[in-house]
Amino acid sequence: MAPCSRVNPVGDPNSDVTMTGRRRPSDTANPAIVSRRLTSQPTSNASSPGSASLGNGRFFAPLEPPSAPPGYLGSTSYSAILTEHRSEVSFEAEESTDSSAGLVVEPARLQSGVDVLRFLYNFTVCDMLITRFYIRTWGTIVPKRIVDELLHSVRDIFDGFSSSPTAQLQELANRIFQNTSRPMRTHKSMSVEEYCSSFTGRNLRWEALGSIFTLCGMQLVITLDNDPEIMQGSDDPQAKNQLLEQVTVISTICLGFCDQTSSANELLAMLQFNDVMLRTQQYGDSSYQAWRRLGDLVSTIYAAGLHLETDSSENCPFFLRQWRRRCFVAAFYMDKMMATFVGRPPLMNGRFCTLAAPLDLSDEVLIADGDVLSKAISELNSAGWNSKGELHPVSQARLRYQLAIIREETLEVVLGTREQHNLTQKSEEIQAKSRAIWQSTPDQLRYDRRLNDHYHDGWLAIAYFYLDYLYTCFLLYRAVVKHTNTGQADLCDVSRRVLAIVIQINSFRTPMVDLDRHFSWIVLTYGVPSASVLLLELLRQSHEPGPHAVPLPRAELIRNLSVFISFLSWVAGPGHGNYHTCQEAEKKLSRILDQLLDPQPVQQHVVDDVTTGLDNFLNWSNYNTIWDFNTDYMPFAEGFAA
Repeated sequence: MAPCSRVNPVGDPNSDVTMTGRRRPSDTANPAIVSRRLTSQPTSNASSPGSASLGNGRFFAPLEPPSAPPGYLGSTSYSAILTEHRSEVSFEAEESTDSSAGLVVEPARLQSGVDVLRFLYNFTVCDMLITRFYIRTWGTIVPKRIVDELLHSVRDIFDGFSSSPTAQLQELANRIFQNTSRPMRTHKSMSVEEYCSSFTGRNLRWEALGSIFTLCGMQLVITLDNDPEIMQGSDDPQAKNQLLEQVTVISTICLGFCDQTSSANELLAMLQFNDVMLRTQQYGDSSYQAWRRLGDLVSTIYAAGLHLETDSSENCPFFLRQWRRRCFVAAFYMDKMMATFVGRPPLMNGRFCTLAAPLDLSDEVLIADGDVLSKAISELNSAGWNSKGELHPVSQARLRYQLAIIREETLEVVLGTREQHNLTQKSEEIQAKSRAIWQSTPDQLRYDRRLNDHYHDGWLAIAYFYLDYLYTCFLLYRAVVKHTNTGQADLCDVSRRVLAIVIQINSFRTPMVDLDRHFSWIVLTYGVPSASVLLLELLRQSHEPGPHAVPLPRAELIRNLSVFISFLSWVAGPGHGNYHTCQEAEKKLSRILDQLLDPQPVQQHVVDDVTTGLDNFLNWSNYNTIWDFNTDYMPFAEGFAA
């Protein structure tokens, strides 16, 4: 990333006073100096993102000592047998050693920590951004109570600083490194206040602070470039983008500070989840950065044991078990959706996970007293859904988890390398499971039962759910077509339904949806494959005399396809992560549409060149990938396969 000149894009960077009137420390606290130091060093070369030094390009050695606990160990581990029989054999109690006692933090790392804290000290629009994020985002993975406690704690700490807080920032940075080197402890009777105090105040941790920056980053992504609360009188048109760049780099730095087993907990997993989301929005859903960060998230899920209900799970309060479940199911869903998007095997295997979906309860109920919680649980239906039609942050996580379980089975069929036996039967069995899940989904989460209701909170997410459900059918039908050369009508039918919903979503978009880069995800993930199938079938039919086995309303489809292709020209603007992918998709789909609308007579030798392999291309059994956008020129007979 290019170095940025300001920590806070508002106001005069050389002024001694921040927006809130807080006097900046002089010397090295100059925001321009801090910003350059934070953003000009490599942060993505190490296998664990962010572990690079900010000083002179060096790499930090991990803080973790050799004696550090290894994290979750399963039933095949070296210690499993003795652990399972510990009640039968008496062992001498192991000495409880604090591996972080007297931890010496090297000066360069400590200075990096000070720079991060100094940035946060001057990051006066932080609270505003996070408030906006929780207003507009329905299915958040970090409970708002955690963020509220964290921000309140940080404000209290900074308010106690002197006018020249350099020494206090150094002391705080050192303490945070010490805290992060110690595992978090929980117990069954722990209150939410006690839990939050384990990573705030004097127990502040880097994995907690990192979430502040990722949340702000995700809100900045959809914030207008000329937003007055961001600009604050500045005339720099790049102010917002510079701030976004800075918080992204700093969240990466915080992740690097957590490169140790003691940080493998739900807070780190929440931070990594939001970091992956931020990467996809900035660099595109197919970016390698996002894919690699997803691998780190999965590693944390496993190392922290969040994928299982274990004996240790019983040693934490009910609300925390539910929050951990929410974290796990969100990561599980993300893994399956990203694997689908790039056509790679999922990184997380559900066969090794035993967690059920979290209960459909609000966070307020989860942290309430026993009677309120017991009453709310008793009112849930047998599947764990609330029966009042309420939409909670966890509601969408529950449904997405169930859809992701089916998607994993689908990917085994679609991406698996083993010979497919009884593929049609297997496809029908998976679709039967999918239909059963969809039929049991509460009405308030079903887009197909709220078709005329597009003004409620969360309507776009509800459209996601239905598209996910239909797209699983789409993938299975494509696999059947590939291997059996049958089922083309089913594939075209589900493609028409998906394309119609994508177009319908656009007709109800708002200015905020236009800014939301998730809309390009909808267009690319669901729209482009469906449009490709329909265009190619229309093209095939134009080269063959009728009647055709798959009757299609040609005029209607061409209108819809023209509208959809126009989406690709604006749905992701310059600077958006998916911009180039959308541009390439528009170019290639437009090319096929032009062939349909205005076939051009060409000389025979040109026909021979253009249609080389065309028979195979138009044959439904020729199934490779939907597109290949990695080349500047794609021969007509390549790149798209129905």
